[in-house]
Amino acid sequence: MHCNTHRHTYDLLKIGLFTFSLIFFLASCSAESPQLDSKRAESQNRSSVSSLEFAPGLPWLNVEKPLTFDDLYGKVVVLDFWTYGCINCVHVLADLKKLEKKHGDQLLVIGVHTPKFDNEKNLETLRNIVVRYGIEHSVVNDINSTLARSYGMRAWPTRVIIDPAGDVLGRVTGEGKYDLFDQTISELLEEHHAILDPTPIAHKLERDRIASSLLAAPGKIAASKQYVAISDTLHNRIIVADHQGVILRTIGDKELGTQDGSCATARFNMPQGIVFDDHGIYVADTGNHLIRYIDLESCDVKTVAGDGSLERKRRGKFDPLSVGLASPWALALYEDQLYIAMAGSHQIWRFNLSTQKIGPFAGSGREGIDDGDVRTATFSQPSGLSLDGAWLYVADSEDSAVRRIHLKEKRVETLIGTGLFDFGDRDGALAKAKLQHVLGITTYNSNELLIADTYNHKVKSINLEKGVIETVVGDGKPGASGAGNGQFQLNEPGGLTLVDDKLLIADTNNHRIVRYDLGSGETDLWQLVESDLAEAK
Repeated sequence: MHCNTHRHTYDLLKIGLFTFSLIFFLASCSAESPQLDSKRAESQNRSSVSSLEFAPGLPWLNVEKPLTFDDLYGKVVVLDFWTYGCINCVHVLADLKKLEKKHGDQLLVIGVHTPKFDNEKNLETLRNIVVRYGIEHSVVNDINSTLARSYGMRAWPTRVIIDPAGDVLGRVTGEGKYDLFDQTISELLEEHHAILDPTPIAHKLERDRIASSLLAAPGKIAASKQYVAISDTLHNRIIVADHQGVILRTIGDKELGTQDGSCATARFNMPQGIVFDDHGIYVADTGNHLIRYIDLESCDVKTVAGDGSLERKRRGKFDPLSVGLASPWALALYEDQLYIAMAGSHQIWRFNLSTQKIGPFAGSGREGIDDGDVRTATFSQPSGLSLDGAWLYVADSEDSAVRRIHLKEKRVETLIGTGLFDFGDRDGALAKAKLQHVLGITTYNSNELLIADTYNHKVKSINLEKGVIETVVGDGKPGASGAGNGQFQLNEPGGLTLVDDKLLIADTNNHRIVRYDLGSGETDLWQLVESDLAEAK
């Protein structure tokens, strides 16, 4: 499988009464919308080939028993080849859910999870992800890419369509193309009406196996002089506590939505990045592709940027409520400038709160790890931000990199990271260090950074003066046991913030907040205390 190339090959397959586009788009998690490259286009009639039986022993989720070829017969089948760290794969999930709702049990969607990172092979972690993204269709963990190779999958995301007779008709790579799939499925259902089987697949949803908890997949965490705010991501809400952990207010509800209004009636969709100003909190409402603002005095929520659509603007400045955003994941605020890690378009955007204009600040929109001028530099799913003076530090997740932007000189530098497929777990000199899908970052004094090395299940410290990195929390294995002297286990930590000399860690897959004492090196749980004040009002 290849990443960060932009070659296109198109085969047009004539199938019955319609033509289905086979788009062979050689790229990983590409934010680009496929465009026809006439030099590489081919159009010819071809015979369909039969779908393949699932290899025995592959782990399945959301089903009572592993599916077989017989389960596919009589249904239109979409195989969705994805990997959970890829934001473009996440975008596809919304289209699939919409198709499932429209076409019912005559359509069978199967998520073929084909891991890019070593950490993504872990079944228990994938179980958490399936719950986090509300996936209700069947999922098979194609750990060694067996199915991917069999179906010629070359990039994430790829979808393969199979007709009710069991013939493979084609594949589409890259996100989008809802209308094409909708039309194709409708015509296949009409053409094969005589053999359709509307019997539902026996599902056993992973969400029913997850115990309830106060927090659910907390993604990001931020602190002010008075408060700590937590993105309680899977619960679709923001929790505000004091520095002792007493919950003062919850904003939003476990029911997702886009509604503005009071703290009690407002609704979010998988919020991530949060940052305080003098009177409230800006929220990256990731699932809604919006920026929201919570006024802590009136406890009102309003949308301040985004029109709710998933859109990628490359250049220019726009009215904030008239432009689509692309999975905003992290925020940083400097005076009247709100910086936004736009994970879905591989860019850093800037929202001028005084002029009320928003637009790209750094990143061309192409996925990569190129340094230099902010207009031509490239990022790969930036997911964490932290400001320190003239520098904006970036956790650039898909290339497992730590980057920084000099705000005055408008140039990008890379501290750690070399490429989209260069990842690992290596401390020491920054030039040789390796990370794995880093999501969180915060500055600590003028010479030190703390990062959430998410897929290595660690928090690490970067000494900029010495040019070295070392692990401070976590043993590299996903877990929830152990304590003291940095051996406290984590499971995909996503966000970091400092309260005095204590580092608070959003330990996402363990549904908790971990506290690390930067002075003593001791680690413990930061206990949240519910109170009557926590009721949204």
